[in-house]
Amino acid sequence: MKNCLKISLLTNTLRLTPNAFLLFAFFSSCSLIQPPTTIPSYIRVQRCTVKDSATHDTVSSNITDIWVDDNLDYRGIYQVPISVPILQTGPTTISLQAVVEEDGISSNLLPYPFYYTYTVKNVNLQPGKLDTINPVFYYNSAITKFQWIESFDGTNTLETTSENTANVHVTEVKDSVFQGIGSYEVDMTAGQTFYAASKSPTFIPPASDIVWLEMNYRTDVPMDVGVNFIDPTGANPLQPEFISGVNPTTKWKKVYIDIGPELQFFNQYQSFQIYFQANASGNAHIFIDNLKLLYLE
Repeated sequence: MKNCLKISLLTNTLRLTPNAFLLFAFFSSCSLIQPPTTIPSYIRVQRCTVKDSATHDTVSSNITDIWVDDNLDYRGIYQVPISVPILQTGPTTISLQAVVEEDGISSNLLPYPFYYTYTVKNVNLQPGKLDTINPVFYYNSAITKFQWIESFDGTNTLETTSENTANVHVTEVKDSVFQGIGSYEVDMTAGQTFYAASKSPTFIPPASDIVWLEMNYRTDVPMDVGVNFIDPTGANPLQPEFISGVNPTTKWKKVYIDIGPELQFFNQYQSFQIYFQANASGNAHIFIDNLKLLYLE
């Protein structure tokens, strides 16, 4: 459904490498009389950080790539860490946008719409010189609205469905907690191998078509994430609309899931739930933390 509806802002845009950039510049400048070779300057982006706007504490993120502009001219998308060649000299404004993998898919690269662009003015670029910029991103509080934040620190707004057979609880065991006091744990054992839960109560769809879910997770089995659309008459939810899945991982990971297209397509429904579902063939664990549902106002 999403692929039919979504028109990506990055259609035909490729993740670049410095060599690809210089090769493009070379062929663009070829003529019968070869012009002098331009030596680029370089911007080094070693890492990206996201901080809370209020506390300035570092928060979890998974920024895989960076969108680079110099003096408002687009220069490409590069996988971090990277040294980006820039064919400018002298005082230059460098703008960096955080790029994430939509639904955890490496080929679906999108600027994350909820972060401020990181801008550094008057970077004195010199041919052959390397300048390092490690951007710190903040949520754009002027346009970002959080419809749901669940940290599992003394709370749990996920309710298992009638089909669920797994044991669920909030754990405070240090080795099992990603951040803060607690994390959500699913224990699956023989005869109790099906997990199904959803957010309660339901949400009213926002007017915006830009709606994302952030989630940290660690899981022994694949897990589905989707939306239940609630019939306005009060009947049972429809067949769940699958949006994305996450694969098993022994390390905590962060995923950004785009649910906006589904909410727009099923806009006749007045409320919805986020659901999580998994099935195991034997003993398995799932851990979830830092759920955030956000939209642009």
